Amino acid sequence: MAVIITMIYYFVFLFLYLQDVISGVSFVVILLLSLILLSIALIVYWKKRAIKRKIILTTSLMTLLFCYELPLLFYDSYKHAAYRYTAPLEVYTGSGIYLLGVNRVVFQFTENKKAVIDLLNEQQSDYLDITKITNSDRYGSKNLQLLKWFHLGEDSVDQMRGNVNHFLGLEDEHINDFLNSDQIEGSSAGLGLALTGLILKGDLQNELKIAVTGAISETGDVIPIGILKEKMQIAEKSGFSLMIIPSANRKEAMEIQKKLNVSIKILDVAQVDEAVQLINELNKKSK
Repeated sequence: MAVIITMIYYFVFLFLYLQDVISGVSFVVILLLSLILLSIALIVYWKKRAIKRKIILTTSLMTLLFCYELPLLFYDSYKHAAYRYTAPLEVYTGSGIYLLGVNRVVFQFTENKKAVIDLLNEQQSDYLDITKITNSDRYGSKNLQLLKWFHLGEDSVDQMRGNVNHFLGLEDEHINDFLNSDQIEGSSAGLGLALTGLILKGDLQNELKIAVTGAISETGDVIPIGILKEKMQIAEKSGFSLMIIPSANRKEAMEIQKKLNVSIKILDVAQVDEAVQLINELNKKSK
């Protein structure tokens, strides 16, 4: 019962944090004060075994929760993120398959969007969008960092490498060189890399310039991606007339296209083989 009550108590404040009602500092301080009160209670009831056992269990659990959430203190200062233009990249020259990446820059201690715009203007830096970082964003970043520190879970780039190589049935030096770059993050280049690999193998021919984004599974299923709006803006700004995206992102893409008046033709696929068929049809129509 003591464990259940402790977890309910913890989740109440976690919920308030994720809803941006309290800050990360407040959340951690609440856990710390709870830990101090439990320590005092332990001293008071030290001679009462039954109560002492429950308090020790609760204190141990609260200590673990406090340690787990302590890194949030370092994330509270991150207030806004700016998404900047990154030129689409053709991993293999002549493939016509261009990968879309976005440069995300996080700003600390900026209380409003105007302050970020002023900083970017001072740096003469062009940007696509500026978003406010929420506690939910911070919490996700903290959890990912903890996984990296303790080597738990597979890195997204390594996972993408494994999925692409498994689908292609081989490793290609061009793809490996791209994946070994320090600037690569996430897994949204998977579809483009798979298509590039098929071109390198001679299983696909393409004479068109196509912007591509989408993660893939080992079996070639195309998985949805994030930061779609900025990628569509980059494709439009770079002069592409065709863009392939995951089918799961189609509805979002249509809404973005309508809102931003993006003229690029959006094509969606659910499988790498579907993308291959689509590219073949597009090339036939262009001749």
